[in-house]
Amino acid sequence: MASKDSYGIVEWYGNGNGHRCGYCKSSNGNISDGMWAHALTVQNYQDLIDRGWRRSGKYCYKPLMNKTCCPHYTIKMEALNFRMNKSHKKIIKQVNKYLIHGIKPGEVKGQDQDVARDAPHSEAGNVPEGETPTVDIKGETTLGVENTATSSIQIPKPETVKDSAMDIVKSEDATKSKKEIRKGEGADPNKPPCRKAKDIRIEMKKKKLLAAGKDPQEVEEMFQKKSNPTDGVKSLEDYLNEPSNTDNCAHKLEIKLIRSNPRQRPAFVDSFKESHLVFKKYQMSIHHEDESDCDISQFENFLVDSPLKETKGEDKTHGRVSMGYGSFHQHYILDGKIIAVGVVDILPNCISSVYLYYHPDYSFLALGTYTALQEIAFTRSLNKMDQELKYYYMGYYIHSCPKMVYKGQYYPSFLLCPETYTWQPIEKCRPKLDQNRYSRLAPDGVEDENLNVPDDQITVLYMRQLMNYAIYTQLNPKAKDAKAVKKYSQLVGKKVAPNMMLFRSG
Repeated sequence: MASKDSYGIVEWYGNGNGHRCGYCKSSNGNISDGMWAHALTVQNYQDLIDRGWRRSGKYCYKPLMNKTCCPHYTIKMEALNFRMNKSHKKIIKQVNKYLIHGIKPGEVKGQDQDVARDAPHSEAGNVPEGETPTVDIKGETTLGVENTATSSIQIPKPETVKDSAMDIVKSEDATKSKKEIRKGEGADPNKPPCRKAKDIRIEMKKKKLLAAGKDPQEVEEMFQKKSNPTDGVKSLEDYLNEPSNTDNCAHKLEIKLIRSNPRQRPAFVDSFKESHLVFKKYQMSIHHEDESDCDISQFENFLVDSPLKETKGEDKTHGRVSMGYGSFHQHYILDGKIIAVGVVDILPNCISSVYLYYHPDYSFLALGTYTALQEIAFTRSLNKMDQELKYYYMGYYIHSCPKMVYKGQYYPSFLLCPETYTWQPIEKCRPKLDQNRYSRLAPDGVEDENLNVPDDQITVLYMRQLMNYAIYTQLNPKAKDAKAVKKYSQLVGKKVAPNMMLFRSG
């Protein structure tokens, strides 16, 4: 076996009691399996999230999909083929207008998706009562995570829609009686069908060119090029880089990537207090938390502590990412002041978005969506250094929660099947999820190839010795943990079980 340093190390907690759901507000319907991760390699965690796991600080959890009230489907987006929609473009233009000209956007209709992006704070299952991590790695003090799930997402009530007819009708007669609304008879079949104004304009231009003696084939080719959706279209980077390509902007926005674990680096230490202050203001203003619920210890447990080992770019055989892999804070600095922080994990195949918090005074910039678009662009830039890194993970997609539906609007997106752990296009998943909250997403005939792990491929740490579970059972014939270890191995899978040490106390 390799040295211990090349392995992750975890303590298995299994299935605790159900706890409060931040989505449907069930008091005990949110059920998940969990484990405390003292250390994970970036490949360990990549393989875990590809089996539906997620971390909150050092606590890793996996919802029991067929039992939990609101099934959490892992969602990823293929960043290289990302296509913006009109809403994305509008938000970037509004931010650019503010940065370049200093003009604040008007009130944005709808609601930004920040609250849904930061779901891990309420998604994480609680560590079972009375359980605390027992392994001390190199003298490290490990903190409990009982409070990492105390916060919950506040889903606002839908805005009351005013009856627009009352604003239109002003006559006395109209206010006394309502007019009967008659059902329409449809389009007049004797009239030509309606056409788009753009099509009419194109047709008129074609006629004008033909009348001027232009060759018909050349005219058709000319308009085919103009109608090509990829011809002359601005990329995501073109939109985002507009302020940096403009002189004399009203505001300067910098984006700095700072490694958060290990946290001894000067850049992280120097910005810690300011970053925590933004977090506290965000939690108290957006999530209505008490000040004690977002103090420094909560901040550290939730967003600073990470089990991911620092991996330098040159340590990874198939890629050379200059900043390396692991856990980072991405600071959005406006005119020298931190206004938002995106917490991300850079992994072998993806950027995983962990959390986003921002200064409430800048909510008019729709920073939840804007920073997500920046993270997608960041993923694309890293792909130029490491071609295996090409996905953007947005956490969990919850089809039954209206506030989470926006995640599926980042095209192209894929959902993880909870039974086969294969990725399926979200377009094919929606009809199934419309019928049932929990559903197998993969086609029939596809099975989980990593489900059954032999005992000699399950690595454990016992009495400070690295061994497989088969040897452990020989040394401990009276051990009664076979059922729990079997479940653990099935949930982490064949790729992870041999490369992650499961702590055994005896």
